[in-house]
Amino acid sequence: MVKGPLWYVAAISCVAYFMVQFDNAVVSIALPTMMRSLHLDVTGLQWVVNSYSLGLAGLLLLSGRLSDLFGRREVFLAGLWLFTFGSVLGGFAQNGGELVAARAAHGVSSAILLPSSLGLIIAAYPDKHRRNRAISIWGAASIIGGVNGAVLGGVLTHHWGWRSTLFFCLPIGCVLLFFGTKTLTRRVPTARTGIASLDLPGAICVVSAVTAAVYATIGLKNHAWLSAHTLLSFAVSILFLAAFLLIESRTKRPMVPLGIFRSRTISMANLVSFVATTAMASQVILVVLYIQNVLGYDPQKAGLAELPGGLTTFVVAIVTARFVKRIGARPILIVGLLVYAAGVVWIARMPVHGDYWGAIFWPMELLCAGMGLTLPCLTITATAGAPKDSAGLYSGVATTTRQIGSAIGVAVFTSIAATVSQGATGSVQSVLVSGYHTALLAGAGVTVFSAVLALAIPSERLQPVPAEELVDVQAKAA
Repeated sequence: MVKGPLWYVAAISCVAYFMVQFDNAVVSIALPTMMRSLHLDVTGLQWVVNSYSLGLAGLLLLSGRLSDLFGRREVFLAGLWLFTFGSVLGGFAQNGGELVAARAAHGVSSAILLPSSLGLIIAAYPDKHRRNRAISIWGAASIIGGVNGAVLGGVLTHHWGWRSTLFFCLPIGCVLLFFGTKTLTRRVPTARTGIASLDLPGAICVVSAVTAAVYATIGLKNHAWLSAHTLLSFAVSILFLAAFLLIESRTKRPMVPLGIFRSRTISMANLVSFVATTAMASQVILVVLYIQNVLGYDPQKAGLAELPGGLTTFVVAIVTARFVKRIGARPILIVGLLVYAAGVVWIARMPVHGDYWGAIFWPMELLCAGMGLTLPCLTITATAGAPKDSAGLYSGVATTTRQIGSAIGVAVFTSIAATVSQGATGSVQSVLVSGYHTALLAGAGVTVFSAVLALAIPSERLQPVPAEELVDVQAKAA
């Protein structure tokens, strides 16, 4: 797996996840400047954002499985090459089409890097406790990447222009390519790996199902929930999902052996992850909107306002692995979700003329502490007992579940905020606050519900899923 100390794998994987999250956050801050510089209209700017989202969500599960079949090192390095290419293309983009292509490349490459980097960690650490610690650090790296991206995005754009936000990750990608090539070992091909082992019909169906669902969700910015566009997109997603399940139940070499969901740990952990992230992703965005639209902070100042909370999440996530070793992931996950919900309820009391320390700092510290407890435990439980040969598959399922939950949550809760605000009266700030308040409280309720669901996760069942439950016919065909 690695030529040298084992921590090389964790370091390379964590820096890759940091890079992905940093890039997404830093580019988001620069979007208005990109729009003016390249003379993009609203539709063009939306496609800059949507091309990334579609590429990311649609290919997570497939790329996770590909890393099992073709080698995690090879797939991971391919993702790095594509990400680096996207950075160069975006940095030199002269029109909207080139920028959209660059962000699509970043989305696809991120979909490759997320499950393959997590798969590298799962495969490299057979010891449960060391694996959980590495997963906690991996999750913490993404948090600090997102926070730093939000802070540095404004600085880079203000001093060196929006192109610097895309070039910033270029040297990081090059360094990762160098060390990844030198330290990660090649996989020895076997009869169970390669293109012949890929369930192509299943892959096409699952990619189409997820892409259609995310396309419907991001289209809610311009289309109503019951519009023909939204209903047709969701219908297409459901049809492809049904076809995928039918194919997987009958094919000799399934892309996703449905037997893995017979493990109550895996199935319930992914369900909790989906429900929790629908609330978490949207609530963070609503808080940012409150800081900028109500308190009047510019993007750079807003990023700085979020920095203490991000650091709290990072530190708590690092420490969480030690508590998991002592009492297991489930109780910490439940406590983390309840602490997070308490922080959301506190921040939902947001005043129209609030100050930073009273309205933002302390509630965010509580909210982010809960997030630091929750996120590592979601990943740990969703990949519990993953066999080494299926590390990419488990990682792909976990990251896909979280990504779809995030996309749906942002659409639902921002729609709630917008609907409530439209029916409110008063000043612009008070109207916005009324919408944010309702949406945040609704999200807190969903978070509490996910904590209740987490009670169904077995307390300490981190052993591998029995081979007969995997229904992995590849083993039978060998």
